[in-house]
Amino acid sequence: MNKIIIGIGVAAVLGIGAFALTRSTEAPNSQPSAGAAPAATPAPDFSLQKLGGGTIALADYKGKKPVILDFWATWCPNCARDIPHQEAWYEKYKDKVEVIGVDLQEDPSVVARTVSDRGMTYPIALDPQGTTAQTYGVPGTNYHVLIDKNGNIVKTIPGDISEQDFLSLINS
Repeated sequence: MNKIIIGIGVAAVLGIGAFALTRSTEAPNSQPSAGAAPAATPAPDFSLQKLGGGTIALADYKGKKPVILDFWATWCPNCARDIPHQEAWYEKYKDKVEVIGVDLQEDPSVVARTVSDRGMTYPIALDPQGTTAQTYGVPGTNYHVLIDKNGNIVKTIPGDISEQDFLSLINS
């Protein structure tokens, strides 16, 4: 009888161990690695009011050129640090990639003043309710979503964007 109980105990331990091992090897594949997006993840479309009037929709760029969504706010110090670099790369590559700054839930007059003060020339979309940010799972400001020409998310970047990110998106 003791041999049967020991056998069942050993089988249970081995079964739990095998399950845990299987789960630990599957986990990295079930979630994209940091910054990477699953292959061919379609970017959710949106249509937002554009600072200065009109609307801007992601669908307008599909099939034309890749897009970088920059989720930002006027009060964000990391955004303030990142914007001059992003602006320079936008000016350099704007014929090949579009940058859309998506301001998170701020008064348009405050946004307009900041855009003017910082010399930002790329389009600014206003997300007054944070709906688009929520749709994209944006955890906070200074968050970038890189979308290829076909409208698929290819990478997310929490934090500062680099010129290499622009180039990799252009060449994708």
